[in-house]
Amino acid sequence: MGSCLSRRLAELPNEVRPLGRRDNLLDAVHDADAVVHLAGTLQPLRGNTYEQANVETVRRTVEALAGSSVKRVAFLSYVGADPASPNDYLRTKGEAESLIAASGREAVVIRSTFIYGPPDDPGPSTAPFIAHGRKGVSVLGSGIQRYAPVFVDDVATALIQAALDPSAPTGTFALAGPDVLTVDEFVRLVNAGAVKERHLKGRLARVLGHVLPTLTPALVDVLAADSLPDTTLAADAFSLEPRSIRDVYQRA
Repeated sequence: MGSCLSRRLAELPNEVRPLGRRDNLLDAVHDADAVVHLAGTLQPLRGNTYEQANVETVRRTVEALAGSSVKRVAFLSYVGADPASPNDYLRTKGEAESLIAASGREAVVIRSTFIYGPPDDPGPSTAPFIAHGRKGVSVLGSGIQRYAPVFVDDVATALIQAALDPSAPTGTFALAGPDVLTVDEFVRLVNAGAVKERHLKGRLARVLGHVLPTLTPALVDVLAADSLPDTTLAADAFSLEPRSIRDVYQRA
């Protein structure tokens, strides 16, 4: 998401200051007009946690806004985010949304559904669904859970408008693609046909979420559930026309 957004912003006359988690936020935002916050993770690794990735990064950003000239903050969240959720990912995303809302700036929260990239750069979310040779694809859940996948470039468009258009509405909006697919249908589409699948269902998936370092129970539950819009559609609020995944992949 960060690479796509940086590329799109580079096409505009605005000065852009891409930041990593160890960069000086105070210096970067003190005379800025807007901030787009992307930092966060569904898969914390190497000692990272959901609180550190999803909440503390936002807390530091909000603290850096004090005394700055920032007028607007756009925040990329995920559908189902809720500070009361039993799922650690959705809970921490919900807590982060609350911090953004209380920042004292005009705030736009984009709750995206599952994000996918184009065939030549599918991105870290979609890459595990693409088969290589005869190895096949492992799918968490039954495969009948439904996704409304949204194209990464459409997410960038929404974030740019949310941050840079002073007339854009504030609040929380869900961004989804126009197609609703089962995950099995999604896998066949991004692989241009039938592919060997292995479904990790129910108890097995949850056990793996507790014992494998690359999985967490929160990740397993999120990927095994529907990824569908849950609030006012960003496409309606911002007059966007998200692209069909069938167009993106079948025309490649």
